[in-house]
Amino acid sequence: MSRSTVRAVCIAAALSGLAAMPGIPVAPGRAAAQQPDLPARPPAEFRAVDPARVEQAMRLDLLATVLAAEIAAAGDPLRPPPPGVRDPRWQAIATRIASPQRILAGLRAGVAEGLAALDQQAQRAAVAEALGFWEAPLGRRVILLELAAREAMIAPGFDAAARADFAGAAARNHPRAEQVRALIAAGDLVEPAVAAALNMSVALLEGVAQAERRPVDRDTLLRRAWAQEPSIRADQSGWIEALLHVATGPLSDAEMALLVRAAGRPGHHRLNAILQQAAAGAFAEIARDLGRASARRGRGAPW
Repeated sequence: MSRSTVRAVCIAAALSGLAAMPGIPVAPGRAAAQQPDLPARPPAEFRAVDPARVEQAMRLDLLATVLAAEIAAAGDPLRPPPPGVRDPRWQAIATRIASPQRILAGLRAGVAEGLAALDQQAQRAAVAEALGFWEAPLGRRVILLELAAREAMIAPGFDAAARADFAGAAARNHPRAEQVRALIAAGDLVEPAVAAALNMSVALLEGVAQAERRPVDRDTLLRRAWAQEPSIRADQSGWIEALLHVATGPLSDAEMALLVRAAGRPGHHRLNAILQQAAAGAFAEIARDLGRASARRGRGAPW
């Protein structure tokens, strides 16, 4: 199975889940006594946390477009083309299965479900704080940089070049390479990406079995997927390092230090968990459809 196919839907690296820094609390009694002029827009932690706000702050519309392009470019999962070679016929199939509209609809539904599960005000406040970072100038810039880098890595040869560039920087102990690794550790980006890749592998294999009219033995599929765990982990780790090295290139060391410090905050982790669950729901059936299509294509059957 092509690792580039299962990598294509790992949202963790596309959205590094960096949280906002906490605001400065104001004593309620003193604030009321002074009666200051209130800003037209309330602070981030006091604005409603709803699906529309998450979609806008995290630019899920742009993310869905990039994810669709990644899946189309990844190649047939059962018969991957050689590196750098495109498969136009499979791209057409994958584009019909994993359209930006379908991906975005799945992400929206998953985000709504995740937000509905926040049953404590403290949880919603933490997510609101995280969203406040993404809505601020630096956060908006980081999201666009990450999405642009992810789109660039679709191009043939760019992925390998970006990995080599990061490996060289790490070998020289370049500060930016160290900052990228610190960011990955603070945001806990690798484990969710590996889990997402394993889950997609299982779903894709389920689709293959269904298309071939074989009984779906989930235990067997899980063992097959977990047998790939070491190579999936290495691939995911290398891809995330390369992606964030490219994406954060324009940032200053001071901005990187802020991101690393912010990435470990509870609001970041809770928001990222919501996005991960949304992605898992959005791509489960897409992965099965890709498996079905690949198996049917192998038999010469129309999709």
